[in-house]
Amino acid sequence: MRIGELSARSGVSARSLRYYETQRLLSPGRTTGGQRVYSEEQLGFVLQIQELFRAGFCSSVIQELLPVLGSSRRDAEELRSAFDAAAARLESEKESIEAELLALNAMRLRLGLAPDTRVSLQGGGHDSSPAAAPAPFDHRDRRLR
Repeated sequence: MRIGELSARSGVSARSLRYYETQRLLSPGRTTGGQRVYSEEQLGFVLQIQELFRAGFCSSVIQELLPVLGSSRRDAEELRSAFDAAAARLESEKESIEAELLALNAMRLRLGLAPDTRVSLQGGGHDSSPAAAPAPFDHRDRRLR
């Protein structure tokens, strides 16, 4: 199947599929004209790659796990070790985020900002401005490396 069909069937953009190829997660065949051709088996790999990304793995770790996951003789100890390491990294990130939230709340208190309300502390009544939108999440700093 061509990249457009794989994209439609997997729900993964063609751009992401090309990225997977550059990261050596997928190796499509090529037509004589140079177009990518994917097998039915690679559809399963794409879905598995997506699942691993959602679980917090980065592409370099996924590259190491795919051969083990695709093997008929899975090395349970290798998988367990990779998943334990991923869980430890995510727990560490969680602790870092919690520490940042504590520091943010301490700074709010120090500056006299009410943390969970939109009430002015200077005796001026309620603040009529809408709540500020949260800053967009930048996953580049929060992914497993």
